[in-house]
Amino acid sequence: MKSKVAALVVACSLVLAAPVAILPSAPVAYAADASGTTASISEILKQQRADGGWRKDYSQTSGEWAKSTIDNKATYTEIRRLAAEYKKTNNSKYSAAAIKGINFLLNMQYSNGGWPQVYQASGYHKHITYNDNAMINVMILLDEVANRKGDFSFIDSTLANKSKQAVDKGVQCILNTQVVVSGKLTAWGQQHDSSTLKPAGARVYEVPSLTAQESVPIVKFLKTRTQTTAIKNAIKGAEDWFKAVKLTGIRVVKQNGDVVVVNDSSASPIWARFYEIGTNKPIFVGRDGVVKYKLSDIEQERRTGYAWYGTWPNSL
Repeated sequence: MKSKVAALVVACSLVLAAPVAILPSAPVAYAADASGTTASISEILKQQRADGGWRKDYSQTSGEWAKSTIDNKATYTEIRRLAAEYKKTNNSKYSAAAIKGINFLLNMQYSNGGWPQVYQASGYHKHITYNDNAMINVMILLDEVANRKGDFSFIDSTLANKSKQAVDKGVQCILNTQVVVSGKLTAWGQQHDSSTLKPAGARVYEVPSLTAQESVPIVKFLKTRTQTTAIKNAIKGAEDWFKAVKLTGIRVVKQNGDVVVVNDSSASPIWARFYEIGTNKPIFVGRDGVVKYKLSDIEQERRTGYAWYGTWPNSL
């Protein structure tokens, strides 16, 4: 899973007496993406694993991260690059590797429609993973494969149909994992238990909760589907939840190497990354794993090293 590093990306348009930066709409600088985003095509071919997927970091040789994964843009990026290379060169070694990768994604999918972060993993890596849009990005790719869009025009009808079925199962998983509180549909967690489908924790500072960030691209994808009653209800439930949990009268600034929340009655609405299930209280967790209700109550390293606030729902 991408570690949120560095600090919040800052805006410099309001430079007054003190060097204060206001939280913009793109609030975090991410760690480097997976190796496949920058590797050469020849290296991508060389690094494809026997199961058809790719590691996040090609140099990793042991542990969970030596397995095929969809974290940090791994695997679906290699597939896209191979498909593009085949379209450019008409060399079948690229289409064959892309097809092998697509079949891996189909095999990776759980029977309930979800995708884990890491294939045949243990611990939180086996959870259904919405974090960093991993599952949604896989579904976007498979939807293109199913419709033979763009660089995937070479896909045969059998694989296209299998991809469509996988996307349909994925949509059903999305509907089944949407959290219901007091009879109302709300949002989703960063990850969900692959058996119970309930929100689950990952790293110690990522506890079971509702996430404003990853729920936005889920809603965006649902809006591209045929609008059944269930899908319409899911979208409305999430959008109503976004409205209910928006935060007003505050802004988040970075100053003197720290991130702080200040009162500002004129500030535009923002959202917390995580909300407590049932109370909708914004929550913040440090490396001790203890839930706090103020950003200032966790250690500075976590305050500055994670995207605790953002404006994600504004893009809906």
